This record gives sequence, structure tokens and C-alpha cells, in this order.
Amino acid sequence: MYSNVKNVQLLVAMLKAKKVKNIVVSAGTSHDAIARSLECDDYFKTYNIVDERSAAFFALGLIQELNETVAIVCTAGTAAVNYLTGVTEASRRNLPLVVITADKNPYYYNQFEDQMVDQINLFKSVVKHTVSLPMIKDDKDRWYCERLLNEAFLEINHHGTGPVHINIPIEEGMFAIGDTFTTKELPKIKVIERLDVSSDLNKWEEKFRSLKNKKVLIVYGQDYNVTQSRIEKLEKIFRNYNCLISTEKLSNLHCEGAIEMSKVSRMMTVSGEFEQICPDVVISLAGSVAWDGKFALKSNNKKFENWLVSEFGMVQDFYRNLTNIFECSIDEFLEKMSNYEIDEKNDYYNLCKNLDAKFELPNFEYSNLYVTQKLMNNIPKDSILNLANSSTIRLAQYFDNDPSIKIYCNRGIHGIDGCMSTFIGQSAVTDKLSFLIIGDLTFFYDMNALWNRYVGKNVRIMLVNNSGAALFHFNQGLQKYPTLNENVAADHNATAKGWTESRGFKYLSSTNKEEFDKNLVEFVNPNSDKPIILEVFTKKEEDARLQHEFFEYNLPDSEKLKRNIKSVIKKAIGR
Repeated sequence: MYSNVKNVQLLVAMLKAKKVKNIVVSAGTSHDAIARSLECDDYFKTYNIVDERSAAFFALGLIQELNETVAIVCTAGTAAVNYLTGVTEASRRNLPLVVITADKNPYYYNQFEDQMVDQINLFKSVVKHTVSLPMIKDDKDRWYCERLLNEAFLEINHHGTGPVHINIPIEEGMFAIGDTFTTKELPKIKVIERLDVSSDLNKWEEKFRSLKNKKVLIVYGQDYNVTQSRIEKLEKIFRNYNCLISTEKLSNLHCEGAIEMSKVSRMMTVSGEFEQICPDVVISLAGSVAWDGKFALKSNNKKFENWLVSEFGMVQDFYRNLTNIFECSIDEFLEKMSNYEIDEKNDYYNLCKNLDAKFELPNFEYSNLYVTQKLMNNIPKDSILNLANSSTIRLAQYFDNDPSIKIYCNRGIHGIDGCMSTFIGQSAVTDKLSFLIIGDLTFFYDMNALWNRYVGKNVRIMLVNNSGAALFHFNQGLQKYPTLNENVAADHNATAKGWTESRGFKYLSSTNKEEFDKNLVEFVNPNSDKPIILEVFTKKEEDARLQHEFFEYNLPDSEKLKRNIKSVIKKAIGR
């Protein structure tokens, strides 16, 4: 039997999965759930050394003779402090030691609780990695616990060998007996594997061969320097696997096998074909991903593998399904992957391409959707386009632009601050016509971006001013949140006219389609002796309503009817 404490179960399961069988255990009670779980499993060999200082050094002796990773386990409090000299020695000698310290509930820290010290930072300067496991109450806690365990164990031999520290709070403390110790089997734990360029080539081949007869989605994130060599590798992979290359506006990637996935993901949602389209393996390349389909993948119950290509080899488990990390450059990974011909036909690409072809855009009323679509369709070739966070970048995904236009956005943190400053900095060092689409709160937050000497005549800013944050009206709305405009959506009546004219801009504005269409001609004209701002006035409630209608536009008629009936009933009798 094993302890019923879930983080203890996962810890023991990971020790087993990583083949750490020799464990040095010191006396105490806070770690009883761990100690007894180890004692009851014949896989492990435990050694009892009462003095923790001696126990750590004893473990080093095991390591140097057995030439394998060894763990040490102690109770909470000063017991953990006594490990420090031995762990320091392991650090200086690059020995693979797993330091496991039982702890109390962190809520009790600095509350005169017995045997509680700051154990998380005890070994910070002498271990390669420290984690403190959560006490597990739900699936998200379990995922986080598994991720932290993988981070710790992967770091033991990452760019050199050395000790790692796992701190584990256990509310139950000494009560690892009776009805708290009835679990018959350890849970199956997800083990993340890391490969790098020095890994055995057979391991790489094994991974690529495993993709046979699987739907492979290569997610290409934000990039603005895609080389022809990389395109050729991607196209070769497209021909050799049952795969498609998922792109978006920020990918700046145009090649055979690539599909901008926003429209496809929207069609997957409304058509009910998500299970059929959902990939078996997602390979994550390049930077951040803006298209909303990523949330559908994250929340999907069907478990797929996620392979991450990362030069730093970090554990970044966005989809909660990370299985493999390839620590190398994108080009090194693509070079290796392109060497194998796995599938002769590509049904997966054709399936998604058919969905993409079915997607239809409505004739938009005057709104943020209308003006974004019109500008995207009319930006001159070889211009640059910056998209501000956060509604702007999402809406722009659905509209066409000339492939010669490079598109940028501050998607490192996804914050609204600094979008215009970044754009002005870029426009200052290029002769290309430079466009920015930006919302009102993002614009006014960053007004100082225009207060410098570097705003050139190549600058074109379309400011969508709907007197607040339409995004929150889309997500929440006044019906659910009557006071939404007071603070969250930041209702205002500001305009950019006076400020931008004082900064030397030519100012244009529109409140309807006719005015916008007329001003658009002048706005995209490269022959201007001044920077130009086009302030587009819309209404945030209308923008939110039309966005909802847009997202439901491609629904089957039967589903539309069902939703209309529900809407009528809600209005009649309430939610």
C-alpha cells in the first residue's frame, strides 16, 4: 500500500520512472507518508541514517560507487538545514543527488508552527534547481505537480550534472497509517523526455518514426525573420508526413503546407468536427501564438502529444500535454525531421484545407471589424504592420493581407503598454510605409510614444476609439456586469485630435462607412509630407455584439435556430 497523499504518490512514481532506487532516509515524522510508501515498494532500497548531515555524505558515497542518481529524504525543520554541507559537496563535485525535504502546509509559515523554516530557499546557491510541490486538490494541481517533478529531474543532467531539491508540503504529517495509507497502485505519471543535438541519433529517428499514421500539427508561432532555407525544410516535411503547418499573422511564414489556422479553428468549433480535426501530435516552433484555437487545444479532453522545440530546453507546457523537449535550434530540428519520409499521403492537410475553404466572412456593419478588415485588405505591398494588444491582434487574424507585408506585435507578455512605442521605434529606422492598428486604451496609455523627434512621414496609425475596452463587453457585457464601464472597461470620451495635431500629424476621422472609405484612400497613400492618424469612432457595445454575431456566422442553420430560441426564452424568463 501507498500513502493516499497525492503529491507523495506522484513523487514516488517519478522516482520509480527515473530509476532512482537507492534512498537514504533519516528519522522523523513529517515525512512518514514518503518513507512508508518507499518501504512498502520492493523496487526501492532504503538506508536509514539518523544524522541528516551524515546521511547526505553517505548518499554521496553510494553515488560514487554505484554511478547512479541517489535520493535523500528528511523530515521538516532543522533536519533539512543539516543537509547543506553534503549538498554543497555534491554541487562542487557535480554529483546527481535528489534532495527531498518534507514540509508543513505553507499557510503556517511564520505562525509559530513547530519545525517550520524557509526550506524552499535553503539550497538555492548549491543546487541546479529547486521546486516546492503543491498540495493537490484538483487536476490543475496535479498537472502542476507533475510539471515541477519533471523540471527537477530533467535538470539533474542538464548542461552538466548536479543536485536538485524537491520540497514537499504534507498537511497530514505523521499520519501515514490506517485509512490514510490504502492506495494499492501508484498513479501513472507523465515523464517528459529531453533530447539535444548530442543525443543518440537513433532516439531522434525513433521519435520521428513514431509519427507514422498520426495527424501532426506543426504550430509555427511569432517570427519575423523566416529564411528560405527554413521554408525549404518545412515544405519537405510537409511532403513527408501527414501534417500541416499552422500559421497566423505573426508567423510571417508563407509556404507549401501552411494554413492560417484562425479560420480553421473557428470552423472546427462551429461544425462540431473538433474531434476529427484534433491532432495526435502538436509540434511547437518559434515564438508566441496569438490565434484563439490554442485555447480549444488546451481545453480539449482528447490527449495529444506536445513536442516543444526550444534552444534553452525549458519545460514550457502550454497545452498541458508536453511529452518531449528538443533542445536545439528550429533549423537543427527541421533538418533532422526532414530526413525521414514517414507518410505518403496527407489527409490531415486536406481535411483542414476544406474547412478553411468553407469559412465565410459576413458583410460587416460599420465597426472595429469593418475598419480592420478594410485596412488589412488595402495596405500597400512591402509595408510593415504592427498590431496592438489585445482585441486588435485577435480580430486581424481573420482578414487577408498581401504576403509581402511583415506583421509584428508585442506578444512576449501580451500587455497593452508600449505597443505604440515599439511601432514608432521600428518606423524610425525604416523607409517602408509603417502601419499600426491600435485600440483607444492602448493608444492613450502609450501617448508618450509620439513625444519624440523620430516620428516620420512614413507613420500611419489607425486608432479604433470605441470609448473604452470592447473586449470586456465581448467577454462579460453589461447584462452580466452592469457596472462594467466604471472601472474594468474604462469608459471615457477622450479623442486623439488635439494631441496628434500638436505633434505634427495629419488628422483624419470617421464615424461611418462613407467617411472611413473616403479617408482610407488618403491614409494608405505613401505620398504624404506628414505622419497620418485615422481616428475611427465606433461604439464598444455594438463592436462586441457584432463580434459575437461574426463568431456565430458560420454555424449550421440548425444550431443558429437553437441559439435564437434560447435567446428568446432568456429574455422572456431570465437566465
